[in-house]
Amino acid sequence: MNTPFWPQPVTNHPVDFPADAHVDVAVVGAGFTGLITALLLAEEGRSVAVLEARGVGAGASGSTTAKTTLLQGIRLSTLARTHSIDVAADYLAAHRFGQGWLRHFCEDNAVDAHTVSAFTYAPTEDSVADIRREYEVAQELGLPVALHDNLLTPFPVHTAVELPEQFQLNPADLLTALARRVTDAGATVTEGARVTDLTADDEAGRVTVTTTAGDMTAGHVVLATATPILDKGTSTMSLVPERSYLCAYDPAPGSVLPDGMFLSVGSPGISLRTYLDGEEPRLLVGGAGHRTGQSRDTNEQIAEIDAWTDEHFPGARRTHSWSAQDYHPVGMVPLAETMSWGDGRVHFAGAYSKWGMTGAPAAARRVTDLILGRPEQISFGSPSVVGSAATTATQQTGAVTAQVSNIVDTVRDRNRQVSRVCPHMGGTLAWNEAEQSWDCPLHGSRFTADGALLEGPATQDLKRL
Repeated sequence: MNTPFWPQPVTNHPVDFPADAHVDVAVVGAGFTGLITALLLAEEGRSVAVLEARGVGAGASGSTTAKTTLLQGIRLSTLARTHSIDVAADYLAAHRFGQGWLRHFCEDNAVDAHTVSAFTYAPTEDSVADIRREYEVAQELGLPVALHDNLLTPFPVHTAVELPEQFQLNPADLLTALARRVTDAGATVTEGARVTDLTADDEAGRVTVTTTAGDMTAGHVVLATATPILDKGTSTMSLVPERSYLCAYDPAPGSVLPDGMFLSVGSPGISLRTYLDGEEPRLLVGGAGHRTGQSRDTNEQIAEIDAWTDEHFPGARRTHSWSAQDYHPVGMVPLAETMSWGDGRVHFAGAYSKWGMTGAPAAARRVTDLILGRPEQISFGSPSVVGSAATTATQQTGAVTAQVSNIVDTVRDRNRQVSRVCPHMGGTLAWNEAEQSWDCPLHGSRFTADGALLEGPATQDLKRL
């Protein structure tokens, strides 16, 4: 389990940690958000250092299906219903910018992007009304969508909305190109440097960045870390961590694969796309999502995807299975903001609800504008709309934290004992059998079986007892 289909990005510019150096901006995280932010700032003449705890694309960026579309399930109609049509319009405009930026980047840097239609479909009659609402809102917002009563697919489609001229790609190719462009622009990318503390000094006009590889200083820091590490306030509390599962299959000889990107509404929730691996077609199927740390045996999630694929694509052979972690803001719009702590010098960009291909460039642009002090070009939606939802999430998560903060449990693994208390905010960890990891249900921190930190807002390994 957890063997992604995509290869590791190729990074030919290993850089030692710039100990005791000072840069204009330190970017924490070398996924799409971090690399694009670093590129935008470097192109503006700023000195930039990218600090990555593991390797380039080690998080969700290297595990995504890389669907780059403005048709995102029923996101637009849900925003219009729960907030307003204006918030839906702002959200769409931001993602339209992100898609356009990424399309141009791929064209300019020889990253192969396959143009296809995106479909959101109803697998049963129960979700037909949801599809029709998404079609109506998308039309109102100016997207050239079409509505279909059915589609010629191996799986049942009762109604579908289609948005043509979207695209999909290999995320490893994109990460490789981004890392190359970042270094060509004069920035540095250092892997294996986990940030463990930030200390802002407004009088000196800088932030001391403490990492496992040494210390440095920066005028500003961007947390491009999916969820804001070191934060224990409203931003972190307003994000719900979710794991979802993906599998790659060799289709049976003679199989007819649908051309396009497909996402179902309702149950079962299935994401599907194809990929041409050289001359060989591959089928990528995902779904079975659940809140991090709150699931039955996670091996069952893969079994569900296998069963669905075997039913609709008989004879397909699974070659890879993996999972990824995304963060869902309770206000339903991504966060790209200056943190309430850090003397106005620490910023965060992330929380895309699985739509980071278009969300990341937009968030990177917004944070760049914040740092440069210029009018912001991007808005994901009215802050006043999402503020009340974030407050509610803070209260709910705080209550859970209070209940578990004093619980200490240990488990013996490989002749070691590790605390089952998350070092971030005291959540009680759950065992993830499929991935052999300890997962925190509060804010999504994850650790290996022997306690080494994998991802999430935590910055320390589990305590060994």
